[in-house]
Amino acid sequence: MDPRQSWYSRIRARLPLTLAATACCAGLLAPAAPAAVTSEGGIVAPGQPRVSDVVCVTRCVSGHRATPGAAVVVKGQALSYVRSVVFRGPDGSLRVPTTYRAAKVVRAKVPATALSGRPYVVDYEGKSSNPSPNRLEVVPPSEIPKQVFPVRGPHTYGDGWGAGRGHEGTDVLTACGTRLVAVTAGRIQYKAFQSAAGNYIVIDMKGTPDDIAYMHLIKPSMLRVGQAVQAGQTVGYVGQTGDATACHLHFEYWKGDWYGGGHPVDSEPFLRALDRKS
Repeated sequence: MDPRQSWYSRIRARLPLTLAATACCAGLLAPAAPAAVTSEGGIVAPGQPRVSDVVCVTRCVSGHRATPGAAVVVKGQALSYVRSVVFRGPDGSLRVPTTYRAAKVVRAKVPATALSGRPYVVDYEGKSSNPSPNRLEVVPPSEIPKQVFPVRGPHTYGDGWGAGRGHEGTDVLTACGTRLVAVTAGRIQYKAFQSAAGNYIVIDMKGTPDDIAYMHLIKPSMLRVGQAVQAGQTVGYVGQTGDATACHLHFEYWKGDWYGGGHPVDSEPFLRALDRKS
C-alpha cells in the first residue's frame, strides 16, 4: 500500500461496501425532520411536545381571538420537532404545516375553515401534544377592531404630558417582555435605536395624516420599515432600552408626521379611552 495514502483512505478501504455506501448516502436518505443532539454528539429522540398557549399575532381581534388566515404562535416545550399544528374543523381535525419552528415556539396560519377550539401539535414521529389550555376563538374578519390598546398585559400609568421635563408622550408601566400591538391599521414608518428612546418604531396611521410612536422596546421590532400592520398585530415587546429607569412603553401621538412637520399632543386621553374598551 502506498505509504502516502491517508489514514482515512486506508480505514475506508477496509469498510464493507454496504457500510461505506450507507455512510456516503446517509445525508441524502435522512428525513427532513430535525433531530435533537446530546452533548456527547449522539442523536436522541425528541421529548413529548407540550403546548402552554396559542396566541394570535396578525389579523387578530385579541390574543385568543383570531380570524381565518391569521398567524398564531404556539408556545410550549419540545416543539423543535413539530411538523404540524392541528385545528378543529367542520368535518374533523385540520392539520397545517408550521411556518416557523423552534424549541419553545412554532408558528402557523389558521385555516380558512377552522373553528374555535384548542389547537395542539403533532411531531415528525406522530406524537401529539396536549390541547392548548386556552381556547382559540376563530371569528369573522369583521370583528377585528378598528383600534385597540397597545399594551397586552397588566399595566399602570406613569409620567404623562409635560411631566416637568418636556415629556411628549404617555408612559404605560408594565413588565418587560409584555407584548405590544398596533393601535390601528397603518404602516411602519421608522424603526431605529436612539440613545433616549431606545429601540423604537413609528406607525403611520392608515386613513389619517397622524403618526404614533412606541419607545423603549426590549429589542428591535420584528417588523420592517414599510410593512403594513393591522390593529392588534404584534409590533414588539416592552423593555427598558435607552433613557428609561423602569420597564415601560413610552407612547406618543402626533398630529401630522412625526418630526416631519407634525406636533405631539397629549396621548393619555386617547389611551385611556382605548383601555376602557379592552
